[in-house]
Amino acid sequence: MTDSGRQADKSGDWSLIEALGRDIEINPSVLIKPIVDEARAAHAEAYARTSWAEHEASVRRQFRLLLKQLAQRHPPTLDDLDWARALGRTRARQGLPLEAVLGAFHHGYRGFWELVASRAESGALSRETVDLLMASLQMTSAAIANGYTDVARARDELQIDLGHQLLDALYGGRTVAEETTMLARALGFDNDGMFQAASCLVALMAPELIDQLRWRLRDHGGAQCVVVRGPMLVVLSQGIPERRIVQLLDSGDGRLAVGLGLPRSGLGGATESLLDAERALAVAQQSPEGGIVSFRSSWLLATLLPHAERLGPLLDAGKATNQPHLYEAVRAYADHGFSIAATAEALHLHPNSVKYRLDRWQQLTGWDPRTLEGAQRSLLSIALAERQPPPASATT
Repeated sequence: MTDSGRQADKSGDWSLIEALGRDIEINPSVLIKPIVDEARAAHAEAYARTSWAEHEASVRRQFRLLLKQLAQRHPPTLDDLDWARALGRTRARQGLPLEAVLGAFHHGYRGFWELVASRAESGALSRETVDLLMASLQMTSAAIANGYTDVARARDELQIDLGHQLLDALYGGRTVAEETTMLARALGFDNDGMFQAASCLVALMAPELIDQLRWRLRDHGGAQCVVVRGPMLVVLSQGIPERRIVQLLDSGDGRLAVGLGLPRSGLGGATESLLDAERALAVAQQSPEGGIVSFRSSWLLATLLPHAERLGPLLDAGKATNQPHLYEAVRAYADHGFSIAATAEALHLHPNSVKYRLDRWQQLTGWDPRTLEGAQRSLLSIALAERQPPPASATT
């Protein structure tokens, strides 16, 4: 290198970088502590799982590598990227969300950038310095993400395998077996806590959406396993609000049918909630609108629907269920306190018209909707009929 080249090395940003490096080594707490504090405040929930000292050490290492790269005018070396991948693996094992890990790392870059820029006489960095910082940011962030993903993928595969084993045990009736309790604990469940299940048809969910569901449920906290069993996607969760599960499962396009089980206690309750969810899903599937069906609100229909064929002779309303004006009057009558006046007001009919329709329903079915037994049979018959697939069109 010529004398003019050596002189150029000591001018501009490079002399600032050398001075910054010396200051960081002499008094790191003054320069690094505020940056660490701000990053931890921005991602407080995630970084509560790591110590401040460990976080500060990683930021100090990050700054040293940046200073070396800028001083030597080259992007991250293989060793630098190995350190970044190791950091990503560590954060994944600690259970931090990837978004928080990269967010805090980028916060460190921004803090470093501001330290260098604040010392520049013009307040601006040279193009070469900016290009090196941007290249370092992109390459190092990718390495962190790769290291994180390696651990997360292995963890997900283990979680899925354990989830399959747990559900096999629960469906198999082995709720009190020691192996089952150990599987549940390995997945983070409290065996004496409340479990809730949800089910939907896996054919209506893209594979990437299933992975996103796992990540988002994990980020929310609590314990969960998300497993594909035959045609169904099964979610067993604990400590995650039902509304959050519904929000994540509901695609919003009107196609997805979801069944929600009742929250129940213990591993035996987990099995019952799984069955609840299956039965509620069957109701949702039969409905033309699909949507979210909770066993809590549809327990009677969900329990009877699997026995619809056996109960057919008891609940067959014949041609009456093909006359919407009749069954709508029966249903409105029940929904409005078995009051003729309230039903007439709701349907915008004369009270005599409501009476006529109830009488006509009784003539066709033999069930008087004004009595308890007649109302029960009528409403169940209507509900089951609405969820039967329409007959196939005759072909010639």
